[in-house]
Amino acid sequence: MRGPRVVALLLALTIALVIAACGEDSGDSTTGATSPATPAAGDAATAGKLSANNATVEELEAALAAAGIKNPGAWAHDIEHHRPFPADDTEFAKLRRGLAEHNAAPEVVETIVGLLKLP
Repeated sequence: MRGPRVVALLLALTIALVIAACGEDSGDSTTGATSPATPAAGDAATAGKLSANNATVEELEAALAAAGIKNPGAWAHDIEHHRPFPADDTEFAKLRRGLAEHNAAPEVVETIVGLLKLP
């Protein structure tokens, strides 16, 4: 009878660890810094957006795929190709020109720009 109890206990502990890990903020993997629990009021417009200048191609690709953009890898590389974006270019004019050169549809451009922030 002891065997099933041990298995049940191990299963319960495993589930608890998985649930705890899902809610954990891992922070910045390179510095060990963690994000604030709630964004400042000025950050509300950019919350959940990726840095156009600092996000990895993999992060960009994942965000583009999640947004339903077709061929997200190619667009992620296109964003990377046009870096850096000036900090005062809050409308992403430079990126918009670059995407237009690659015949991005207007709705694709707006979706991509909507996922990004500066710096």
